[in-house]
Formats: sequence, structure tokens, C-alpha cells
Amino acid sequence: MNNSLYEKDKCTNSDHVATPRWVVENIYTLIDVKTFESIWLPFNNYDSEFKTKADELNLKYQATHIFDDLGSDFLQLSHRKSVI
Repeated sequence: MNNSLYEKDKCTNSDHVATPRWVVENIYTLIDVKTFESIWLPFNNYDSEFKTKADELNLKYQATHIFDDLGSDFLQLSHRKSVI
């Protein structure tokens, strides 16, 4: 995983915004996320609350963040429907 670049970006990039845990929990409740077969987390990295909560709920998901260890940059994916 490309953690060092990601950690640097978190500290220096004013566009880096993390969704608070309580917001994620409310969104997951509102959309009844447990009923989904799988979910897509297009901009989430290893420390994302969306990903952390999905792990806790044992949800199947695909995370495609520019800093992931697979190089799955969401903005470069050509077949987004085939990701999940």
C-alpha cells in the first residue's frame, strides 16, 4: 500500500476531507446498506470510515482509491460497472 504518499497528502492537501464516523453510520442506516449485495467505495482508502464500517458489517465492497495498493485510481477506470 502506498501509505507514505497518502499520509503526506492528508497533511498537505487542503482538498483532503474525511467523512466523520457519525455521518457514515447515518448514511448506512438511511440507505439500509445491509440489504445491498455489494457496495463501491470509489474514493476511500484504508482509514476511511466508510470502509471501516463496511468491514465491521462484513459487507462486500470494492474500494478504488488513487493511493490503494492496486493502483485502482477511480478517475482512470474505464469500466466502472465491472468494478464490483
